[in-house]
Amino acid sequence: MADLAASDAKTPRPVVLAVDDMKANLAIVVAMLEDLEIEVRCAESGEAALRAAVEPPQPDLILLDVMMPGMDGHAVLARLRADPATSQIPVIFVTALNSPNDEQSGLLEGAVDYITKPLTASTLRARVKNHLELKWARDRLARHNANLEIEVQRRLLENQDLAARLQLTLSASDLGIWEYHHDDDRLDWNPDLCRILGVDQAPGTLAAALPLIHPDERRLVMAAIRKPPPQGSEAQVREFRLRHADGHWLWVEGRGQALYRDADGEPLVSAGTIADITRRKEIEIERQLTSVVFTGINDGICIADPASRILSVNEAFCRITGYSAEEAIGQTTAILRSGKHGPTFYRSLWQSLEQSGGWQGEITNRRKNGELYSAWLSVSAIRDPHGRVTHYVGLISDISERLEAAERIQYLSSFDPLTDLPNRTLLSDRLAQALHNATRMARQTAILLLDLDRFRVINESFGALFGDALLQEVALRLKTLVRDGDTVGRRSGAEFGFVMVNLEHESDIIALAQRLLDALSQPFTINGQSVSLNACIGISLSPRDGGSVDELMKTADVALSRAKHAGSNVFRFYSPEMDADATRRLALESALRSALDNCELAVYYQPQVSLDSGRLIGMEALLRWHSPQFGTVSPGEFIPLAEDNGLIVTIGEWVLKTACRQARRWLDLGIGSPLRLAVNLSARQFRQADLTRMVGHALSDSGLPAAALELEITESAFIDDVDQAIAMCHALKKLGVKLSLDDFGTGYSSLSYVSRFPFDKIKLDQSFVCDIIENPVNAAIATAAIVMARSLNLAILAEGVETEAQARFLRGRRCDAIQGYLFAPALPVNEFEQLLTGRQTLPIADLPSVGENTLLIVDDEPNILAALSRLLRREGFHILTAETPSAAFEHLAKHPVQVVLSDQRMPEMSGSEFLSRVRQLYPDTVRIVLSGYTDLDSVTSAINQGAIYKFLTKPWDDDALREEIRDAFRLVKERRQHFATSHQT
Repeated sequence: MADLAASDAKTPRPVVLAVDDMKANLAIVVAMLEDLEIEVRCAESGEAALRAAVEPPQPDLILLDVMMPGMDGHAVLARLRADPATSQIPVIFVTALNSPNDEQSGLLEGAVDYITKPLTASTLRARVKNHLELKWARDRLARHNANLEIEVQRRLLENQDLAARLQLTLSASDLGIWEYHHDDDRLDWNPDLCRILGVDQAPGTLAAALPLIHPDERRLVMAAIRKPPPQGSEAQVREFRLRHADGHWLWVEGRGQALYRDADGEPLVSAGTIADITRRKEIEIERQLTSVVFTGINDGICIADPASRILSVNEAFCRITGYSAEEAIGQTTAILRSGKHGPTFYRSLWQSLEQSGGWQGEITNRRKNGELYSAWLSVSAIRDPHGRVTHYVGLISDISERLEAAERIQYLSSFDPLTDLPNRTLLSDRLAQALHNATRMARQTAILLLDLDRFRVINESFGALFGDALLQEVALRLKTLVRDGDTVGRRSGAEFGFVMVNLEHESDIIALAQRLLDALSQPFTINGQSVSLNACIGISLSPRDGGSVDELMKTADVALSRAKHAGSNVFRFYSPEMDADATRRLALESALRSALDNCELAVYYQPQVSLDSGRLIGMEALLRWHSPQFGTVSPGEFIPLAEDNGLIVTIGEWVLKTACRQARRWLDLGIGSPLRLAVNLSARQFRQADLTRMVGHALSDSGLPAAALELEITESAFIDDVDQAIAMCHALKKLGVKLSLDDFGTGYSSLSYVSRFPFDKIKLDQSFVCDIIENPVNAAIATAAIVMARSLNLAILAEGVETEAQARFLRGRRCDAIQGYLFAPALPVNEFEQLLTGRQTLPIADLPSVGENTLLIVDDEPNILAALSRLLRREGFHILTAETPSAAFEHLAKHPVQVVLSDQRMPEMSGSEFLSRVRQLYPDTVRIVLSGYTDLDSVTSAINQGAIYKFLTKPWDDDALREEIRDAFRLVKERRQHFATSHQT
């Protein structure tokens, strides 16, 4: 730094501004820079740093901490760069953030260097000295450049007078002058030529000027420039077009000749002039156009003298009026009068001509044959320089057809031509009027949007004419349902809208919505063919859901969308939550489009476990999305979005290829065999014509054996075209892969469909598993699915198994395998790999012996449970206790229970209801109620239905109770013996 100061004695000591919110850090920086001959200032905040940066003398360098409260270093740097007074001060980030990304971000923001803490004195001094020397060098260069600028200006001033005189001479000629040097393709223009073309400077080369020449004349102009006549001979003259800077074309006249030539006679320098002749050409074109317009225009033209005698007419005049030119010329314009206009009309016309020189308006004239017609007449008075009228020019347009067309257009602009209902525009206008009136009368207005279900299928099945006829019948039926003053219109396709005005109660809307749905559910007969329709309705109410047409239409659309998701033949009102859902859906869809490119998607793997051995037999590849904007997004939310917008095809292919490569890697490591990889195919993917090619490429590219891949297909993928879906499944099977039917039970679940498909496995949906141990309906469905799968020689796997009781229940009914949180959730690659390496298994305990007398006691009072257990344990029973029905269902799923003794009055559900479920799930049990509370109706009903074997009251007699329990177990034993005997026979 001493060397730096010595290089220029007049240079003051450099100033360094250190910025840090910690005084200790500032003290360290000052101490480290003591050896340099510089002045160090300190600032303890971003705001203080900004003030110090503009105080004279300004700092030559700023050392800026990043992590500061209030205004961090990034914000300070942005403010410094935005202020012209501080934008050139070099800034070094000094921070504890040491990642490459942080450093790259800081340098991209404009920092000249990036130093990480903890600081070392040598590094800090070296970098500070380097950047101060760089700044001094830049300042010195700037002063040198300033001196050069002064010298250049002085020399320019010396030539200014001569250039001005020359320019004045050239400008007086109003010609643009050009000069072309053939050897280096250099082109020079004078300022007048630049002015003519509206540019600041010449193109510089002939090649650069080429786009300025009109394409039609470009070849000839270029040839004339490259082969000019020699100096002294007659200059070559060309008319052509040049492009003005604002884009329009100028007609110019160019002259040129060679000034110098080489020994071979080839031109070295050519020069010439260019004159703007655009106005001359326009006048010529106007004359030509006038002639063409007069003869070719579709409007009639009539030229008359001051006495209204016709002097000239065009062909269109003859066609419109029926008079030939010979018949009309010499007559007055009175021959056209129809008699429909009185003297007042014509006095007004002539008065307008006298005062303003023109008149125009609609008029009724009479043709030669006597026919009346409507015309638009424009009359202009032509005057000489002295103001005297020399001619009248009339322009006649026959508007009869135009008026008819206007009426038709007016109708089409407001009404749907197919149904004669108000269209979208008129419906919106009626809604706007209704909103205006409702505001004045303090009433409500509603908009209902109705969309027909399955109309596209009907239209494709029976044809467009059938669909049009059906829409007309729908319109007729809908018009009979609205009140006077309300409006029904057709928005588009199969969507209709209803505006209800002056509403007092929402019940009126509900009544109309239900009437509409009921009316459409009645069959329609079109050309002898009977069809049925269903519909969905979305309802929005003003002022609650919006005060403008756009707001109400938007909220009604959201409500209609919600109604469609709810099913068929339903209506939904709008709520603010719907709007929030729609906004989030749009934002998610936008973010999802870039999620794959931004590496936000990942494939997780959930284990599949055998219920026989407890060993891992496979894994399902599951897609996960972690968005920087939304965090972790549920697959249930973003996968339907991807299905709707078609992204699922690209994403699904990426998942398949990624999962296949990973499975191959595990095989190569010796930890993935004999596991099978299950990958979902979306409905849209399954319908892709090149699906087999895509699957084949995924297998060949990864090297994964086809038998190790299982493709999961949902029922929704094949329900529209079963035959095509069956063909696709057989094509996939030819590749060697396995197929499974996913989410079984949630769709149509037609056994005829299942039997026709080459499935290898059925996956029972988790919605049946979550409450399988206590919901008799779901338990029955699951049991039936297992029996069906085994009958069809299909494997069956249950999804969403989370408890040991669920697993025991499924194992007891011979389900093959499970997947779910009981064993493990879906895991990222590294965690799943650890699970494979650890060879973890699911403990599979042997089921208890059915020969043991097991009693389950259920009561919400612990003291009652304790007393009953002590009383009955002496009998040698295996006793299980539960304080809630939920806990009791857990026991029943895990253990073979013969007798159930339950309290009647429990918070979760009554004893009779609990035992009714037990009867459906475990019909062989003997069920007894023991309670001090008597609900005769429910208990009697349960007994009559066979849910309760006996009803005992509290307090109980010990001996009597023991005997009743013994009788219950004896009944169980008798039933077993009876079953064994009947089975042997």
